[in-house]
This record gives sequence, structure tokens and C-alpha cells, in this order.
Amino acid sequence: MLAGMGRVAGLGRMAVFLMGQGHVRLVMLPGLRLGVPSRHSTCRGAAVGQDGRMDRIIHRPLTSVALSAVLAQQGRLLVPRHTGLSENMKTFSDLNSTSTKMSQVEISLQELRMKLERLGSLKLNDINQAVKSLEQCVEELSDADCLQLLQFCCRMTEEEYRPCGSLIHRVWRLTTDRPSGNVNVEHLELYLRLCLSVESTSISKRDIFEQLERHCIEPSAHVFEVLMMALGQRGHLEGALQVLTMMKEHGVAVREATFAALILAYGAENDWEGVEGVLDTMRSVQVSQSEVTFGALAIVCGTQGQVLRVRQVVTQAWQRGVALSSTQLEAVLFALIRNGHAGDSYENIDFVLQLIQESGMKADISHLALRLIHCGRVKEAVHLVLSLPFLRTNNHLYSNAAIYLREIVHTRTAPGVVVDLCHHLQEEGINQFALQVALEHALRERWEELAWVLLKAMKDAGLPLREHYFWPLLHLKAIAQEPAQLLECVQLMLQLGEAPSLVTLRDHIIPGLSLSQPHLALQMLQNTGLSATAAATPLLMVLVKNNMMEQAIKFVKETKVPLNVGDTLSTLAPAWHSNPKSIISLLALLMHHGQEPSSKNTDDWGGQFLLSLVATRAGLAVHHIHPLFQELRKHGIGVSEHSADLLVNQLSQPLQKAVKDNLSLVLQPALDQPPQQSISEQLHQQHHSTLPHPRNMNEGELEGHLEELRAKGLNIRGSLRRLLLLRASRNDTAGVLELMRSASKDGQQLSAGMLSGVLMAYVDNNNTKAALDMYSLLGTKHPSFKVDSYKVVDLCTLLTQSGKATEANEILQEYIMKTDGKNVNTRQILRNCRNLLLASASTSSPQETDKLFSLLLQGGLVEPDTVTLGVLIKSRLNRDGLPAAVDKQEGTPTTLQSPDSWDLEFCNELSSLPTVHWDDP
Repeated sequence: MLAGMGRVAGLGRMAVFLMGQGHVRLVMLPGLRLGVPSRHSTCRGAAVGQDGRMDRIIHRPLTSVALSAVLAQQGRLLVPRHTGLSENMKTFSDLNSTSTKMSQVEISLQELRMKLERLGSLKLNDINQAVKSLEQCVEELSDADCLQLLQFCCRMTEEEYRPCGSLIHRVWRLTTDRPSGNVNVEHLELYLRLCLSVESTSISKRDIFEQLERHCIEPSAHVFEVLMMALGQRGHLEGALQVLTMMKEHGVAVREATFAALILAYGAENDWEGVEGVLDTMRSVQVSQSEVTFGALAIVCGTQGQVLRVRQVVTQAWQRGVALSSTQLEAVLFALIRNGHAGDSYENIDFVLQLIQESGMKADISHLALRLIHCGRVKEAVHLVLSLPFLRTNNHLYSNAAIYLREIVHTRTAPGVVVDLCHHLQEEGINQFALQVALEHALRERWEELAWVLLKAMKDAGLPLREHYFWPLLHLKAIAQEPAQLLECVQLMLQLGEAPSLVTLRDHIIPGLSLSQPHLALQMLQNTGLSATAAATPLLMVLVKNNMMEQAIKFVKETKVPLNVGDTLSTLAPAWHSNPKSIISLLALLMHHGQEPSSKNTDDWGGQFLLSLVATRAGLAVHHIHPLFQELRKHGIGVSEHSADLLVNQLSQPLQKAVKDNLSLVLQPALDQPPQQSISEQLHQQHHSTLPHPRNMNEGELEGHLEELRAKGLNIRGSLRRLLLLRASRNDTAGVLELMRSASKDGQQLSAGMLSGVLMAYVDNNNTKAALDMYSLLGTKHPSFKVDSYKVVDLCTLLTQSGKATEANEILQEYIMKTDGKNVNTRQILRNCRNLLLASASTSSPQETDKLFSLLLQGGLVEPDTVTLGVLIKSRLNRDGLPAAVDKQEGTPTTLQSPDSWDLEFCNELSSLPTVHWDDP
């Protein structure tokens, strides 16, 4: 066998070395699995341990002793001789009880310990932050500190899928570049294990040998084998053969893991003859083949895309009683995809997945897909993700498959590919909000190009674009002081059909422009396509906020564009304390801006300004009142009586007295009253809410808000109720039904209160059919729900007015039988019952009205008083004339001795009756 391998010098030397030993010591590598878990398949089995992936540590508070014991038992971090971490392990309570001042090294390592104890795992960012701190104090690092840091890295690599080779290299440099530090075999073993588990880590054989020589380290078989495995994994055949020579020089026996490393190295070179030569050598020296060898062979076949050979290797292993682990099969699939052999229709991926399933193994497909994304194999990773069955559930949630989209964006995949993948995930029913998820992560990554592409894709797909989606993009240009690109963003917004509002212009666009020449800034905004009317007011507000009062006053005097005084009050009021006279002058200019000189402003802007001033954080003091009111009077700014009343009610007693004493200076009763919403409410909304509250949203804003809440799996019931009522109040029955269907599809059960509110919205808008249908639906969906009595009476009133007195009587009778008149406050529903009787008196016969009255009386909804009796008399007068009305009055149990004793409301009813003519006997 060896004669045919003469052309391979290195392999020939290996054969001489093996034969020269006279025998092969097939000793298991001691503690190879215990030192550090390796994801590479060839480190499993004989040389690494047959147990596969260990169970995770249970997340619970642990003392230092318990934590050390568990870690050692799990084999995740510590080997018996690696005692540095276990000896120095402290719990969170231990750290709090430490009163001595800790060094930066101790603080950094303690933080990692606590995160590991409390969370059970470490993230890439955790190690990165610690390394940044430790790089500032390299001279303070001890050998034990470096050992612990390497061990923490090992824990991190167990679950990390992002490339972390550069971080591991920095940790190794910290270990080796210390001025007075010593590197021992434990440091070296851990570092080599990290190189083996993280292929992105650069490894130098020369550096390893220099460390061995510099620190006088006697390398063990463990060190040689892991080094060979790492070199073979990377296809460094020459380096692996040189290590094999050094093993001979140190008298280290060759075991199966060494052969597996050579198989990987020859396979990376596509040298099948070399692979066969290694197998022949193994047979000649009687080294049995376990899952280590078969795993290496399967990976080589996967690397070269020979899926049929992979099946042959797996079958041959099974025939010999050897089963490849799930981790080894994962490595085969990873090698197949990474080297571009997935197939045109990903048939090779499906083939290996089927092979894994036939083997009875359960691969970690999710972690594998994330690693592939970071290798640039995004489409293949998505195909792999689609094989996960759990992705077919909860596909309405925003977070479904979000981790894959996040990593796809993080790897800077081409924007067109990202959009296609989002559409693919939507079509496959994985995540209906894939575009929104990708947009969120693009904004987090500050990837502007992708963000704009996704916004356009959302627009093309008919998805709502909300204004705050653009704020991060505008903010990035503003803080970068790039006004030209900022204005380009405004143009892109307008092209997408989204015009920036006052808040967006005021807070995110105009602050990024040069304001030394306000008219030039206004012209630049107009050049983007904005109207001067939309841009002028927020521009003035920014000038005032920046304390550019001269420019603001000049801008108001010279501009011909209309300015909104009400919008500017939210900026003028907080700025008054720093510029009291300038602000009042500016307010006077605004009040008369664009008016004829002879006209008089009757709007109560002075009163609204004072209310805004009271609502600011600084507020008003007693000594402010007199000079403020004098300044207002000087500029002809008055205050209405209504605003004065509101102002006094919001102030403390000393301020009330000061206002009353000076009120004559500004009081002008002829001014119009302020808007219905108080200025303090407007200020609170503008200053403390970046986005409007759902109660202040219009229908379009509510729809977008509801979509976001639904996408992220948050509670949508409040916004859903608000939107239902809004559509019902506009008699949009189709919109209400569509919203109810979508809510039911999302698993949202409409409460009885929601349906009851929609019912009343229909009643208030005289939508008889929709109200009747909603009442029937309410009884079907929530039969035990008790509708408020006034709602039932109002519904019956609407039905009676619409000529459906029979249905009204049936509903009322059913309601009375159900409630039996319990817990009904007749005084609260007196007017409702009166309206019902009036409707019956106007549309039905007196007998029907009497019957309805008896029904209400029987149900305990009314009491026989002058109000209800007046309606019955009116019914008789309308239908049968005065004699019948008099007979009705005499037959009632209510005593009516004279008009003076009648209820005032009853008198009003009688006064509204038609005039009775006595010509008819």
C-alpha cells in the first residue's frame, strides 16, 4: 500500500515513522471533550468523546461551589486541571459584599462571571466589551486571568454564529503579548480548541511553535492532534505534515484523529488519491475506523459536492456499527452548501436533509442556517429555514423568522436580494411583515440604501408607510451636517407619497439646515417639492427654539407666506422667559401677519398664549404678571373672558390675586373663545408624545398603528375598539365587518363591550339595519351579557321611528323578561323612555303607545309621572282629539289638580301640542 504513495513525500515520512515505532498506541485523548466543546465533527467520537452535545446548564442561582461542580460535570468549560475559573468564581452576592476596590481586570472578569451565572451563556458583545477594557491594562493581566478569558471565549463559541475569529485572535494576543506573562499548555490547548471550533480564526503554525519554544512548553499529544485538526480543517496540508514530523521528533504516537486531520487536508486539495493513501495506511497499521474517520470522509465528500458518496460513507459506517452524530451530518451539509454544491434547485440540500432524517438524527438547522448567512449563502440558508416545521405556526407575528432577517441585513446582503427574500417569506406564509422587520434592522444598522429600497417595496406592496419610519434616516443626515443629502431624503419622501408634517419638519429636517438666512432655507425646502405654507411655520418655530429672535422677527415681517399662530404658541411660550419682550413682539406680528391694516384680529391668541405659558415647566410667578400684562397691552394683545376664567382656575391663590389685579390691562370681552381643546393639552401632546395617542388619530393613522401592533404581537384591543367605533360612527358598515373579520382571523375575540359600543354608534347615526344586526350578533356571541337599559331603549326608539314598532316591542319584551327590571335607575333613563314614547305617539296608534307604556311600566323602566303621562295625552290628541285626551287624563292614576302642579317638562310638552279647533262637536 505504501509503495503506491511514494509520490507523496510527507505521507511516506509518516509511514516510515509509523513503522519505526513498531506499534501504534491507540490511546484515547485525555479530556479532549472536557476542555472545550468543538463544533467540528472530526473532534467527536474516539478522540473527543462519544456523548455528542451536552445538555444545557439549568438557569438558576448557583454558589461558586455548585457552579464549578455543574460546569465540570457538563464538560462545557473546565477540565480537572483548569482550576483558575472555579477557584476565583464569585456570585453576584459575593461581588456586592466585596468592599475592597477592584481593578479593571477584576471588574471585567466579574461581569462575565455574573452574566454566565445568571444567563447561562455569553454573547459576542459581552466578550468584546471585556476585551476592550482589558486591552487598556495588559500589564495587569495574570496567567489565571488569561486562562479564564479563554474559557469564557469557549463558552461564547458554543452558541455564537457570527464570525468571531478576530475577537479570538485579540484574546490570544492579550495572552501572549503580556510583558511578564507566561503561556502554559493549558492556554495553548484552549486557544487551539477555539481555532478548531471557529474556522474564521487565523492560525499560524509558526506562532504556535514559537510559543512552545519561548515558554519551554513540552507539547502533549493533545496539542499536536488539535493543531493538526485545525490545519487540516483549513486545507493546510503542508503545515499538517510538518506537525506530523514534529510528533515523530517528540515521540508522540499517532492516533485516529491524526489520520482524520490528514483526510481533511487532502480532501481540501481535491486529492482523492491522497485520501485513499491515508486510509490504506490506517489499515496497514491496524487503526480501526470509527465515526471520527467516517465523519472526515463525509465532510470531504460534501466539500466536493459528491452527495452519493456521502450516502455511501454513511451506509458503510452504519454497516460497521458506527453511527455519525447529528453534529457530523450538520458539518457535511455546511461543507456542501458553503462550497457551492447546493444544486440549482437545492436538491442536494434536500438530499442531505433526508439522509439526516433517515439516520434518526435531529440536526440544529436553525444554527446552521445562521452560520450559512454569515458565509454569504443567504438563499441557501432561507431554503434551509423553510424546512423548519415550527416556522409554519404563528406566521402573523412580527418576530417569526426575524432573527434570520436580522442577520441577513447585518451581513450587508444586496438590497435586491433582501427584498426578494422578504417577498419569499411572505409568500411561504412564514412572516407577513418581513419587509417591516427588515426595515427595522436596516435602520438599526444605519444602512440607508437598504432602508430606502425597503420603503419603496412596502409602498409598491400597498403597505402603510408611517411618518416616523423616515425619522432615523433624516436624523442621520442632520447629525452628519449634510443638508444637501437631507433635502434629497425629503424629495424621496415626497416621491413615496409621504409629505412631512409640522413635527417632522420642526424636529428632524429644518434643524439640519443652515438658518442664518431663513428665506434661503425656505426656498431650499420649496425646491424639494414642499409648499411654502407647510414649511414656513416650522421654520419659524426652529428659529425661536434656537434663540435666533432677530432672524425670526425679520422672517415674519418679510415673508408673504401664511403662518399658523396656534402652532407657534407651543414654541413661543417656553421661550418667553429668555426673551420676554421679543416673544411678545413676535406674537403681535404673528397676530396681524397677512391682515389688512384696518382689520382687527378677534381671535384670542393672547389668552391662549397665557394658558400655554402657565403650562410650561417654568410657569409664571407673581412678579411676572404685571410686566407681562403691560407688555401685552403695549402691543394691543387682549384676553377673552373665557381665557381669563381658565387662567385663574389653573393658578395658585397668590397668582390668582395678581392676575385679577392686573386683568383690566388686557381683558377684552369681545374676543372669540379659544378652541375646544385647551392649550395645556395641546402643549402636552406636542412636547410629550412623539406619536399621537390613538384617541387623537384619524382613521388612516389608526389603521397603520393597528397594523404595527398586530405585527409585533402586541395588545391591539384598545386601538381595535377605537377604529371600530370610528367606522361605525361614519356608518361604514362594510369597514366594520371587514375589521371584525380580520380580528377574528387573528384570533381576537371581540368583547361584548366592543360590540355594544358599535351598536350605539349605529343607533346615534340612525343606521337601523346595522344596529339591529349588531344587536342580534351581540345576543348570539355573548348571550349572558346584559346590555345597558338605555341602549336597548334607544334601539327601540330608532326601530319605532323607522316603522318597526313590532320588532321594538319584541326586543323590549325580551329584555324585560331577561332582566326582570332589576338594578334599573328610572331617573337616569327617564328621557330615553320619554323619547321612545314620543316616537310611538308620532308613528303608532294610541293603543300601541298605551301598550308600550304598560310594557315599560311592567318592566320597571318608567314610573307613572307627569312626563310620561303627557306623552300619552299627546298621542290621544294627535289621533282622537281632545275628548279622548281628557278621558285618558281622567283615567290615569296620576292626580293632576291644576296646571300649577304639573311638571315643568310636561307643561312644555302641552305648549308644543297643535292648536285644538272646537268646530268639530
